[in-house]
Parts: sequence; C-alpha cells; structure tokens
Amino acid sequence: MLIIEWVTLVLAGAVTAVWFYRLLVIHSPKARGPILGRDSIPDAPPAGLVSIVVPAKDEEKNIHAALETLLAQDYPDLPTGQAGFEILIVDDRSRDRTADIVRQVAAQDPRVRLIQVRDLEAGWFGKPHAMHIGAAQARGQWLLFVDADCRQAPHSVRAAVNFLVANGGDMFSLWPVLEMHGFWENAVQPVAGSVLAAWFRPTWVNNPKRRTAFANGQYILIRRATYEAVGGHAAVRNEIVEDIALARHVKRSGYRLLNAIGADLFTTRMYESLAGMWKGWTRIYYGAFKSAWWLLAVMALTILFTLAPFAALLASAAARAAGFRHGFAPALFDISLVTTVLLFLTMRRYFLTGRANPWYLFCYPLAVVLVLGFQGGAMLRALGLRGITWRGTTYKGGQVVGGK
Repeated sequence: MLIIEWVTLVLAGAVTAVWFYRLLVIHSPKARGPILGRDSIPDAPPAGLVSIVVPAKDEEKNIHAALETLLAQDYPDLPTGQAGFEILIVDDRSRDRTADIVRQVAAQDPRVRLIQVRDLEAGWFGKPHAMHIGAAQARGQWLLFVDADCRQAPHSVRAAVNFLVANGGDMFSLWPVLEMHGFWENAVQPVAGSVLAAWFRPTWVNNPKRRTAFANGQYILIRRATYEAVGGHAAVRNEIVEDIALARHVKRSGYRLLNAIGADLFTTRMYESLAGMWKGWTRIYYGAFKSAWWLLAVMALTILFTLAPFAALLASAAARAAGFRHGFAPALFDISLVTTVLLFLTMRRYFLTGRANPWYLFCYPLAVVLVLGFQGGAMLRALGLRGITWRGTTYKGGQVVGGK
C-alpha cells in the first residue's frame, strides 16, 4: 500500500478509537458526570434565601407558565418563617403584555416582584444588563438565573441549592432536558447539543485542575458573595453568550464551578424552527469557542469524526463492489463499518439520555451538515464579517449596532 493509504488507515483507526472511548464514557456514570434528579437530592436544611432572577423580553407566551412552576417550588421556608425564595422578573424593554401578566401574578403573591428596564445602558448587551439589574435588587444570598421559556419541576431549586452546598461549590449550572416537536428539532437539536457535550464535558468542568468552563444560561445558581467578588454580570457586560463567559470568569478567579445533567428538573423548548436554530446555535457556538481558529478546528474535527466515517464507508464499499477486494479498500471498509456502528451506538445513548427519539438518528448526516452550517455562521461572526441579532437587538464586535 502507498504511504497515503497507510496514513488514511491510521487516521481512520484513531477515529474508531475515539468513538469507542466516547461509547464507554456515555455508559459510565462516573465519566459522564453527575445526574441530578428527584432521587438524588442531598438532604439539607434551608441554606438561605434564594433570589430567582428571570430576564424576560417579549415573553407573554411563556411568562405565566414559567411563574407557575417557580411558585410551586418546594424549597423550604426560612427559620424566621419567611419564604425561602423570591422571584424577580426583569421586564427587559418588552413591547407585549409581559409586564401586565407579571403584575397580575405579583398582586396575588408577594414573592413575585416586577422590575422594568426601559433603556439599555451604553456598553451593555441586553441579557447581561437585565440580569445585572435584577441581581442588584435581589435580597437573597443565592442568585438563581433562569430563562422565561423554562419549566421547573417542584424540587428544582431545592435540588440545585442542596447539590451546590453538599459539593462545596460556588457556581452551578444544569444541562436541561429539551422539549422537541417536529422533524427539524428532533433531528438537529440533539446533534447540535452533542458538540457542546463533547467539548464541555461536566466531569471536565467540575475538575478544578482543568480550565474547561461551561454554564447553561437557562439555569445558573451562584453564591451572592461569589457573584459580587467576580464583578457579576458587569464583568461580562458585552458578551453575546454571557453564561459561558461568566463561567470562565468564575473558574479562572479560583472559585468552584460545577455542572450536572438535569433529570426532570427543568425542561425547555429552545427553538421552534430551523431559522430559530440558525440564529440560536450560531450565537452559542460563537460564544462557546470565540476564536475563528478554534471554530475552524471544531469544524475540521466535526467533519473528521462525523461525516468522514460515512464517506469512507461508501467509498470503500464502492471500491469493493468494483473488484478491489485486497489491500486498502477492504481494510478501510472494515474500519469505517466499525466506526459507524460505534457512532450510532454512542449517539443512540445520547439521544435517549436527552429524551430524544432515536429513530431520528437515520437523519444524522443531514443534521451534521446543518450543524456545520451553524459553526460556519459562528466563524463569520468571529471574523467580524456578520453581526448577531438576538431578541430584536443586533450586536457586532462587542457593540450594539442596531435595534432596541
């Protein structure tokens, strides 16, 4: 065989080894990371007042349901008899009935407060600014930031606080169970999320010796003392993906960052259309990897580990059918076939863990192509060639360039 053929086989074998390792990891509770659910909540007395901060911009479709699940929390009252949590809804320049709905709920329950943001301060991006305003008016020693499109289980807050206290952490973030409807969501969302899971594994995030840092902005719990010590959201005021930026800032400042996979603690439907996925995932990938060089590496590795095995399997199968039954083609076919089986077994487990329908794995190559498109869009933004429009505001180069 030629040298290039030997190099190809070695590279294909390395890809096979990585997929075998990922299969072992996803079946190993210790390697996969902590899964937090109803049956794994540590027992603990009330740990102090929790201030739940919910940024909401044009969320009239979601805010009432979100409040219902937050008000149903079983987090215990304080020894003084006061409620154990308060809810601060930060109405961030909404143009719909978000504020009116919150007022109606607040009139019936004193645990709910409405804070209205009329204008975006210079030098700030929208979501960090809203959470900064909410945190400034919060009274709790714990700050829990959740999104308005999330639905919490009754034990969600208690589970998060007790887990963080039991593990001596300073900041904690949950990976959610995604609610998915229709073809595109079921086919693409798990694959897009698996890229983050590969690069930001909870066991790596939870290891203080590693620099890996990640947070899901849909659910972040942080000690107030830690939040203030690192400068809060002011430290990430012009970050389009402020959650990961805050996690990096906290971990690099020497505080303990923890992640866990949420088992029925909260659910969310991230995007309702392919266009929504494009906007959302290009923003997420840009914030997660930042550098155009990193994004180029991510795209290259995505191709190598996801599309290349299928291409090699088809090409080597065609070569065998054409009569090449010895040497390079049969060897590549065997290796690629094993890799493809390992890939599907790994992703099937990932789909099941995320409550996704594994039958959509048959659309995996198509989903990967779309995910590569999201990564390419993120690269354009990293290069400064395109801006990001999110919630009606356009950002580019660390500045607000359009919208309100």
